[in-house]
Parts: sequence; C-alpha cells; structure tokens
Amino acid sequence: MDQNKAWFAKYQIDACPRWHYSLEDATLTFLEGGKTKVICDIQAVGSVVGDEWEWAWGNKNLPLACKSRMMAVKEFGEEKNWNKLTSLFLPSDEYLGWELASITVHLLGGIGVYRCPDRETPGYFMYLAILTSRFVN
Repeated sequence: MDQNKAWFAKYQIDACPRWHYSLEDATLTFLEGGKTKVICDIQAVGSVVGDEWEWAWGNKNLPLACKSRMMAVKEFGEEKNWNKLTSLFLPSDEYLGWELASITVHLLGGIGVYRCPDRETPGYFMYLAILTSRFVN
C-alpha cells in the first residue's frame, strides 16, 4: 500500500474530485475544475458485486483492451498452483479486491490501484491496476 500512497501523492489524486474510466481505451482520467489533470493507462483487474469477486480475465463483458495483459496473472497462478489467481469467481470481503489488485500491479509492473464504485449499482466496485500515469497540461 506504500506504493499506492506514493502514486496518489505524486499525481495529486486526492486533489481531483472527478474521475472517469474508459474500458474501451484502457484509461482512467482524473479531472479538476472540468479539466483533465492526469491520465492513467490501466488494466481492469476484477470486480466485486456484493460478496463475490470476478476476475477481469474471464469477464466476457469487458473489452479486450482493458484486460489484454490479465492472462499473465492467471498463468502465474497456474504455475504456482494459486487458486486465488485462477478461480474466475471467489467469495469476497472488504480486503480481497485490494489484495488481488496489489498482486496484479506487482506482476504487471504497475504503479498503483484504484477502486471505482458504481453509483447505479450499490455494492459494485471495479478494481483497476494503474500501469502508467501522466500529467496533462
């Protein structure tokens, strides 16, 4: 989580009250005052609905662009015989999404994790691995 705190601080994520992700473009954008401040390249790690986790690598509803590197995580799990990385669905608690997203960031060489709630679906969260970030002038 120190890596995530460093990413938040470096890119001043807390100063950006609005965000938007595009799964088709595999980007997460942070906005302040209606202007884009930071753009991140992402991979969708997975989602939680209620008490169930679903890996992005197996979610047929997600565009390929946002999960194109996620099979590497599943393959690592297969090599290590690690069920958490190879089971499409898992029972979830408040920590599992963060844990699996952190593992994903490590395996993909990313820099952070962002958890996106859905206003229209209470209890739904999408976890994103932040691969790169850049300021926009």
